[in-house]
Amino acid sequence: MGMFDSLYVELDGREQEIQTKRFDCDLAGYHLGDWIAGSLPGVRVYFDRLWLDDTGKQVYNADAGCVRKTTVFVVLVQGVFVDYQIHEGELAAEAIEPVLRELRERWSDSARLQEFLVETLRIQQQRIASCKHQLGRVQSIIRGARSLKAGESLGGKLGLLHEEDRKLAAGEDPLDVIAWVLSDEGARGWFLGNDTHIDPLEEYRL
Repeated sequence: MGMFDSLYVELDGREQEIQTKRFDCDLAGYHLGDWIAGSLPGVRVYFDRLWLDDTGKQVYNADAGCVRKTTVFVVLVQGVFVDYQIHEGELAAEAIEPVLRELRERWSDSARLQEFLVETLRIQQQRIASCKHQLGRVQSIIRGARSLKAGESLGGKLGLLHEEDRKLAAGEDPLDVIAWVLSDEGARGWFLGNDTHIDPLEEYRL
């Protein structure tokens, strides 16, 4: 197929890849909320076929074990991937055109677009802040490992404050500790990693 880009959608809890040569074709992968390089301005709606085998895995030939055929619609507004719909079956042209028209009308609503972009920005800021926090913990592990190598103790007068310090002090490999910090288990209970600590009324407090 040569160079292409990929848009990712979710179907039955599984991420599915839609390949396209419409944009810059630099092997980039795009999810909802991403700006797509090489896209055109305005509200743009595209469609493609998605064929699956009996395990839900994508196939690229109708004769290669295909048991489920779907039609996928993708919406871009000002180059941002804002929405998608998946319809069962290979829709005919007379069925595709009304969906294209409905999605164009739906996403021509500036208030809807603004709400989507603001929410996307909020989520991306949280992800960036979480990544920065994790990098800070990795740097702390590196400093701790160097201190131990130099024969120094960890924690100072306050003792071992964090689980990664305790792991290092117990003799665990620093690379294993870093991998743990970057895992879901290591992030749980830290910073943005635990939703149970989020106050539902926080946005209304001064």
